[in-house]
Amino acid sequence: MKNRYELKLLVLAVSSAVALTGISVSGYAQEFAGLEEVVVTARKREESLQEVPVAVSVLTASQLNDRGVFSTSDLNNAMPGLNVTSAYGDTQPNFTIRGIGVGTEYNSNAASPNGIYVDEVYQSMRASHGQQLYDLAQIEVVRGPQGTLYGRNTTGGAINFITNKPSFGETPSGYLTAGVGNYDRVNATGAIDFTPVEEKLAIRIAGNYVNSDPYIRNRMPAGISTVNPALPEDLLFGSPATGISPGGDESWGLRATAHWIAERSDFVFKAYASESKGGQGSPQNRGINGNVIFLGNSALGPLYDPAFGLTDFLPPAYSSTEQGLNDLEIEADTIGQSKVTAEGVVLNASFELSDQMTLVSVTGYDEAYLGLLPNIDCDGTPYSICAIGYESDSESFNQDFRLSVDGENYSLILGLYYGQDEIVTNNRPNFYGFLSDTLKALGFGPDYFNPGGLGVGVIPGVTADSLISRLNATQDYTQVRESAAIYGEGTYDFNDTFSLTVGLRYTEDDFEYKDALTTFYDDTGAPRLYTVSDYTDAAGNPARYAIDVSEGDANPLNRKDDSSQVTGRVILDWNVSDEVMLYASYSKGYRGGTYNGLAFQSAAQVYFVEPETVDAYEFGIKSRFLDNRVQLNASAFMYDYKGRQEQLLDPNAVTFLVNLDGELKGFEAELTIEASANLRLNAGISLLDSSYDSGDCSGVITSAVPQRGNCLSTGVGNIDVGGNSFPYAPDVSANIGFDWDIMELAGGMLILAGSAAYSDQYYFDTFGDYSYTSGTPGEPGFVNAGDAARGPIKDGNDSYYTVNGRLSYVADSYTVSIWGKNITDEFYYGNGINVEGSYASNYLVRTAPRTYGLELRYDF
Repeated sequence: MKNRYELKLLVLAVSSAVALTGISVSGYAQEFAGLEEVVVTARKREESLQEVPVAVSVLTASQLNDRGVFSTSDLNNAMPGLNVTSAYGDTQPNFTIRGIGVGTEYNSNAASPNGIYVDEVYQSMRASHGQQLYDLAQIEVVRGPQGTLYGRNTTGGAINFITNKPSFGETPSGYLTAGVGNYDRVNATGAIDFTPVEEKLAIRIAGNYVNSDPYIRNRMPAGISTVNPALPEDLLFGSPATGISPGGDESWGLRATAHWIAERSDFVFKAYASESKGGQGSPQNRGINGNVIFLGNSALGPLYDPAFGLTDFLPPAYSSTEQGLNDLEIEADTIGQSKVTAEGVVLNASFELSDQMTLVSVTGYDEAYLGLLPNIDCDGTPYSICAIGYESDSESFNQDFRLSVDGENYSLILGLYYGQDEIVTNNRPNFYGFLSDTLKALGFGPDYFNPGGLGVGVIPGVTADSLISRLNATQDYTQVRESAAIYGEGTYDFNDTFSLTVGLRYTEDDFEYKDALTTFYDDTGAPRLYTVSDYTDAAGNPARYAIDVSEGDANPLNRKDDSSQVTGRVILDWNVSDEVMLYASYSKGYRGGTYNGLAFQSAAQVYFVEPETVDAYEFGIKSRFLDNRVQLNASAFMYDYKGRQEQLLDPNAVTFLVNLDGELKGFEAELTIEASANLRLNAGISLLDSSYDSGDCSGVITSAVPQRGNCLSTGVGNIDVGGNSFPYAPDVSANIGFDWDIMELAGGMLILAGSAAYSDQYYFDTFGDYSYTSGTPGEPGFVNAGDAARGPIKDGNDSYYTVNGRLSYVADSYTVSIWGKNITDEFYYGNGINVEGSYASNYLVRTAPRTYGLELRYDF
């Protein structure tokens, strides 16, 4: 009932906007020319949006400006089936298209199943996917597997970010935008075009700067325990707090583009650099049983046994509710700084070989860096329980050659592709840091080292019931991926009505995981234990998971794997009339394999995760009617998923990757109406039904091996996830909006743009939701997502809606705008991970609250 009510409110908002104008669609047939044509490059050539037999959504430059899209979070639910989330910030977005995304994969070496392209260059490093979101000409979201022209890692689709190219002119031209907002936001964006060589060379320089304060406040000042201020200073459980609040943003970007036109050839060269810094995102602790964290039944349970006599030296139960924290407050002990940098160059060269034949070369080199240092708090409490530092450097090279041929009744694209990327990672997991103070109080020295189960049978004197120590480690590895492909796609027009498109691509991928070594240290900083290494016994077998440093040095682990795949598509389109096109298609998508990048307990957890594939069937319509005043595009689709890569958390294996099978079907529609010369309306809806297949859970499964199938091993036993929906895949999502030229005023125009988006509830991970078998925290059980008795959703978002608005006064050369986002101050989470099995809590990162601001733009 609540979902229907909220959806009705959104529809009513747009209906009211129409009513306020006092007009009807039929009353303005003679006052305007109709909807403008939108040109897209979804099939690697320029075509009208309405003539492409593929589901594509577009935000043009004017729409991006009118709606105030200046961060990736603004794209969330802006188009049917598009969900944008992030655990760390706008510069590190996770895109989900039609329920297909990274889910809970947060290791940097994993590739997204949705290909992200900036000016036709594939972006392999997920951390930098939001870095270049300024001075854009267009954003295209191509939905469905794109295994032919785009290739690997596009099982969900592809997103094209297209930057503005230089304009030729006799005098320099450009714009400058400056703005302020709440949370002390300051932003500036600008671009300038100039033409050094008339009709030959044009150059465009664009830049962007943003600085804003955090919207989450950390109530824990440096060095003070708000939970138990009576504790002696040397018993502040773990490292003292930094006093830093999470979130905020300080970012800049700079881009220079040169366009050279020669006889029968065209060259566009681009160089860019960007950086984003801010307080790390930190989870809002939402524990079980009334938001209580009770370590007595966590992995540290034995320490709370009265027989140990340690209860006076261990953290008490923690409840964010009892501490009086609101939705914009946390108490966290370790919040450092996130830093993302990206730089690169692109050369797009086009050679007109004849009137019918063109050769295009796209070359790109990119570097990116991700640092979440010194540590990111992953328990959401003032205690030093879980803190991990992440650091990765990436280099990538992409080369695409394609030959386009246009005949009288056919078109053809033939291409060769090569890509390589290398990611060097150094992660720093740190667990149960408060034990350093506890053991100190008990008289243990800093060289005391007991890693629990990891050390049993490996380190002399370590037994299952002895006191464990702080677990402090470094995890180092390098991953190299090489991909080569040959592809072709042709379209044949049987007549003016029917066309057939057939595409095929063959891809070979080589993967290398090398220089992998995980080392555990005691509190003196001395290495004590190797877990991930190439250690074997005398017979050459991996006899155990770990090696005591006293036995000698361990060499890094190295391994290689490869995969290959044939992908393609077949499309039949029927132009029923000049205004209506129907199409039916089959396509196959492929996501390359990967390694379990966050495995650091043993070499056995480092395994190759097989590629995923999807077979997609789609029927669609593209139409315009009422004298080109109404545009309706819709599609129905069905996916058969094989080996979907999912990352799961297990208290016994920390984190591991598996392959799952499932099905997905759905329907999407987009409606655009030119209601009058002054009013434009738009609306979209997405209906999804996703579910994993059922698996046989009768056998014993070990989580430290690659799993294929839907029976998963977890800390509470083997679980069949059959019937659960895909992560970040709401059954219903919708968006509506309007652009209203209200009136002429003092030589300018007053314009109001508004939008609203709705999302049904969805889950964050494959398990769907969790319940508990008793009132005792730390004993998770499992219920399928459809169990009505599970109670309120905890491991996902309940249904929510957001409302945005922008009022602008546009004159000849300047624009003044006031804007607001999430105007109703809706509360929902942007990311979540269930860690109840390890810390009896959930890792939940909320999205931005209500924001607003003022912006000035000058065009010259």
